[in-house]
Amino acid sequence: MHLYTEAKSIALEAWNESGFDIDTAMEFAHESCDGHEIAIYYGKAISFCAAQDTSEGEQWLEDCDNLVQTGDTFGGIACRIAFATLLVATQEALHEIADQHEESEQ
Repeated sequence: MHLYTEAKSIALEAWNESGFDIDTAMEFAHESCDGHEIAIYYGKAISFCAAQDTSEGEQWLEDCDNLVQTGDTFGGIACRIAFATLLVATQEALHEIADQHEESEQ
């Protein structure tokens, strides 16, 4: 999976489904990333984390004090990092889409 291609796809779907409302699109994107296969399957998350630069997702989790939790497993941590990495990339893509939409309306 190519991170930015997947993030852009999720962002575009979120934007279209939201009726071009950034807050609604952000919520849709969050739910999509949370239910993504890399966020729920240990093996896919571990493979994703091994193949991607996850530093932005890890920072996002640290900012939320949510990187490591008591009783975590390796797979659980990988799922959390994969989710956050995809979410951050999707949010960035969504902001780009919203900015382009705003520019085209001016």
